[in-house]
Amino acid sequence: MKKKLKGILPLTLIFFATLFTSCEKFGIGEDYNRVVLLYLAANNNLSGYAEDNIDALKAGYLPGENELDIMLVYRHLSGSNPELIRLYRDASGKAVEDIVAVYQDQNSATPLVLRSVLNKMKSIFPADDYGLILWSHATGWLPKGYYSRTKSANALFEDPYADIVKSFGEDRGTEMEITDLKNALPFDFEFIIFDCCFMGGIETAYELRDKAEYIVASPTEILATGFPYDKVIRPMLEYEADLSEVCNIFYNHYKAQGAEQPTAFNSATIALYDTDELDNLASVCRQIFEGNRDKIAALDRYSVQPYYRFDKDYFFDLEHFVSKIATPLQLTSFREALSDVVIAKWNTPHVLGIPIENYSGISVYIPKTTAGELEQFYKGFSWNTDTKLVN
Repeated sequence: MKKKLKGILPLTLIFFATLFTSCEKFGIGEDYNRVVLLYLAANNNLSGYAEDNIDALKAGYLPGENELDIMLVYRHLSGSNPELIRLYRDASGKAVEDIVAVYQDQNSATPLVLRSVLNKMKSIFPADDYGLILWSHATGWLPKGYYSRTKSANALFEDPYADIVKSFGEDRGTEMEITDLKNALPFDFEFIIFDCCFMGGIETAYELRDKAEYIVASPTEILATGFPYDKVIRPMLEYEADLSEVCNIFYNHYKAQGAEQPTAFNSATIALYDTDELDNLASVCRQIFEGNRDKIAALDRYSVQPYYRFDKDYFFDLEHFVSKIATPLQLTSFREALSDVVIAKWNTPHVLGIPIENYSGISVYIPKTTAGELEQFYKGFSWNTDTKLVN
């Protein structure tokens, strides 16, 4: 039975893990309450931000050495071999890095590596439940490499935010698609938190609905500085994980960046999803999509709230989209179903210059009238199989 999360009613592609040889410390061997793994796939241009996040972790709350909650970090930084470490505070209050396993160089953006690390975690730290934080570049539901290889109509203009966002994912050219990520997860999690861009999409949440009870993610880009890890670990490790508080901390951290005047760093969207309710939402959406084919075909896609910049038109607001095509009765049913899925959401007024005027907390792809590569790829997702958005 699903637990209630503290503070609310029952209610973040990233790239991961491996290994063919490793040296690990065994013998920890007892049952723990909760184990949280931060998977830092940072063998790329985000490596410096990952190091900052580890420093923040050490500055904030960590369980004690003998407590039954465990904080783990899989750390793969540029120029270094990956390692799995446990962070805790000793009797004097000092933050300690305890190396659990060290690896030869491996590509942390592959399903094989992610699965290997997760299985090792479970074998060494058997627990009542597990939380997973996926940290890297990401591009939501898109095919691997698509975001970076498609040229923008604004290609002549440099992206002013290119150095501060997690805009696409890779480890030496390798990326992990959502279906690969799903298949890489060898067991279920209490929660998955995506500290990476565009993962707050219905396609992603629906694909992973049987892998996590709750998902935390952003439908827009996330700044490379990521979550404030000095503040968010304590609510994750509470007996009833307070994911609402995790989201609230994230939002307030970036909201505060514009306290005096708006800046690029005053940019944040985040939401909390209850995966148990996704099947019902899909059923409601299927009726809407099948009953309004003509409206979908005639819709001006660019009249719907965007979550993207330039012409990377792959992420739109789900509720705003449905409001353009549904009948009043259908829209009422949809909003009831959506409120059971998106149980909490936050947004700043702008995200990297995009006005956020219609925010449901979750994105969707709106198919083009002339089907192309993306429409064909989209048909492979469980969301499309069950809703027939792309017919």
